Amino acid sequence: MKMGREDIYSLFISIAVRPHSRCLYQTPRLSQRCIRHASTSNSPVPPKQNPGPKKPSIPLHVGLDRNPDALSAISRIPIPRGERGEKFTPAVLSRPLGLEHPPLPGQNSPLDRRSLRERKDEFTSYSKALERRRVYLRSYFRPYFQEWRRTEHYKGKSFVSNERLFRRDKALYFPNIWGQTLAKEGDGPTGGRDITPTITGKISLIGMQSGQWAEEQVDTFFGSKHNPDLPQIIAASNGLVQRIDVNIQGDWIRAWLVKIFSGRLRKMISPDRWDKYFMIKLPRDIRRGLTDDVRDAMGLLNSQVGYVYLVDSSCKIRWAGSGHAWEGEVAGLNAAVQRLVQEEQKLQSSSASVSAPNAVASKPLSTKPKPNPKLQTKPSPKSDEIPAAIAA
Repeated sequence: MKMGREDIYSLFISIAVRPHSRCLYQTPRLSQRCIRHASTSNSPVPPKQNPGPKKPSIPLHVGLDRNPDALSAISRIPIPRGERGEKFTPAVLSRPLGLEHPPLPGQNSPLDRRSLRERKDEFTSYSKALERRRVYLRSYFRPYFQEWRRTEHYKGKSFVSNERLFRRDKALYFPNIWGQTLAKEGDGPTGGRDITPTITGKISLIGMQSGQWAEEQVDTFFGSKHNPDLPQIIAASNGLVQRIDVNIQGDWIRAWLVKIFSGRLRKMISPDRWDKYFMIKLPRDIRRGLTDDVRDAMGLLNSQVGYVYLVDSSCKIRWAGSGHAWEGEVAGLNAAVQRLVQEEQKLQSSSASVSAPNAVASKPLSTKPKPNPKLQTKPSPKSDEIPAAIAA
């Protein structure tokens, strides 16, 4: 008797959902079953409660693939199905990428800062145990060459960049990233830094790559060879625009090799960018580091492909690109950066004009002697006028 693929999937998901007899979650149920009433051995058995209608179960391929409709689960970006002879064309990015909440230092960090009580509560939580099982099953059934097979379609390009900037009130936030940098002075006692303090208050051009091929894809957007106008735009911004690089590695061996050859990376990068070059390792846990859900939300669907993001001073993603730059995407990036620079300058000027009246109002009162009312024949017509700074 041969079992189909869906039957095998449903079997594994039923095993994953079924709690173990020694699970802490089942302890109260087992203890009540083993209780014997002291009054009599023939105590009436309580009637069984009607469980009600059976809840619909999620099919296994949904829990494992997370994209049965050829769409990413969170960002809703079309992705290849992985079938032979499939023809896939990347779609234009039509909705904002990112997280709904602003990033905070310490988030998505591989360091475990939980207390013993928090660790115990999570270890004994049945819902957390089910979540871990689903993640481990999904990672186990994921094909090893899935990401490399997706690079057959337009060199792995996931989506085409948006033609215009996402509105500030509609854009979503870039997640916090924790990793080591190339800074000579080191990264502090924890051995790493958060990216949120670096990108807050400035316009950031963030390039994320995992290897030489992905780095070449990022250079088609940021490199001086393919985009000679971008360095001039950055220089004309008077320090408002900066470039940040994030080196992503999928396992600890590659991360170790990158750390060993960090001196070679310093020779290839100018010293002013050493503290803005982050090196991170993708996690294998549901809690630590840049998880699958976070990467899905920011549109990073293939770790073998390069991605670029334009982030404003409030850490919101206003523009994004992937893979090799197509015709028109470089010009769109330059126009987006110039438009964002103008927007940030207007915000700074408006905030300065608002803070000016507050500064005038906070000045101490004048200590000049008051004029004698007997000598003053007419009231001064300018005594009730508003100062020019306040009127402005």
